[in-house]
Amino acid sequence: MTDPDGRLRASHADRDVVIEQLRVAAGEGRITLEELEERIERAQSAKTYADLRALTADLPLGSSLALPGGGGGVLELRTKHGQVQQKDYWVVPAHIVASCASGSVKIDFTGAVCSHREVLLEATCGMGNILVIVPRGWTVWIDSLTTNMGTIANKATDPGHPEAPVLRVTGKVGLGTLKIKYPRK
Repeated sequence: MTDPDGRLRASHADRDVVIEQLRVAAGEGRITLEELEERIERAQSAKTYADLRALTADLPLGSSLALPGGGGGVLELRTKHGQVQQKDYWVVPAHIVASCASGSVKIDFTGAVCSHREVLLEATCGMGNILVIVPRGWTVWIDSLTTNMGTIANKATDPGHPEAPVLRVTGKVGLGTLKIKYPRK
């Protein structure tokens, strides 16, 4: 559903997404603590998507919200030899790029907030490893994913819940490993 004018009413979850983005922006030094407090107060009383968008309009699109009619942003997780992790509480954008040469990338969706029906993950792995953990109920589609001598393992194959997000995975794996699984019980 689109809402170009921002007239639709915001939900508690929408307000929570904005508040988390504001906290991240304050942690990055983009807004002061005073601005954070003021904007959180305004977010808690926001009635429409337009009210919420006004609170994040001066922040970069890379951390932009996926509210109807708004931007979605792209989360880029890249490493050559090190380790990158996205886990615990975070807000899932509609598009994620994960890339590693010989390092590792871990994306754990179990504590994340996802307001999208579909999320695109572009995974590129040389000799490293990409681990993706999705909550039970999510649907995972492998779409245009190729490998040379590496391994692609999708262990998240249970039927998805009709209202849960769909994770669509594309990309290529060289000598490394891409593994998608559910969290441990």
